[in-house]
Amino acid sequence: MRNLGIVVILSFIAVPESIAEVPRESLKYKRELIRHSRIIWGLDAPIPLFASQIHQESTWNHLAKSKYAKGLTQFTDSTAEWMIEIFPELKRANVFNPIWSMRAMLLYNSWLNQRIESIDECNQWAMILSSYNGGLTWLNRDKALAEGEGSNPYIWWDHVEKYSNRAEWAITENRNYSRNIIFKHQPMYSAWGDFSICSD
Repeated sequence: MRNLGIVVILSFIAVPESIAEVPRESLKYKRELIRHSRIIWGLDAPIPLFASQIHQESTWNHLAKSKYAKGLTQFTDSTAEWMIEIFPELKRANVFNPIWSMRAMLLYNSWLNQRIESIDECNQWAMILSSYNGGLTWLNRDKALAEGEGSNPYIWWDHVEKYSNRAEWAITENRNYSRNIIFKHQPMYSAWGDFSICSD
């Protein structure tokens, strides 16, 4: 009876996500994610971050649907069509195709990366993720607002992230998006690649 009590107590102890097992569903896509990440981003692609982004978006459910978005990496129909115009290699959009979704996410991240300026890689990725979630236009507005208030528009953490004119729910969702991907989920996927973001 005493041993049973110990088991019951242990069952309520939370396992830190950094040592938790990755979702079994993710293993089906691991090889393709690594391959396409390196094709698009090079051999030093931050694969653990990309995996954690998919984790945040859909928990690896390629049939996931939210109010406005669908698929493994949660693209809206309009964004998916726009992606084809920007990246013809994506051909016909199919948001429920997991390979298409992964490639589209990687390419969109790259497109955002080319249009964002920050002081270092950690802040750069926080801004990329914020833009993926809420749009580049909103990031630029937040950066301008931060600069107007005397903060550094090239630093996300404790600077740009503190300023926005979005709705409160949108601010909360957007700020948690970058933070959860980088600091909550990414450690769980650290074995997927040699390069992690904000790990120093």
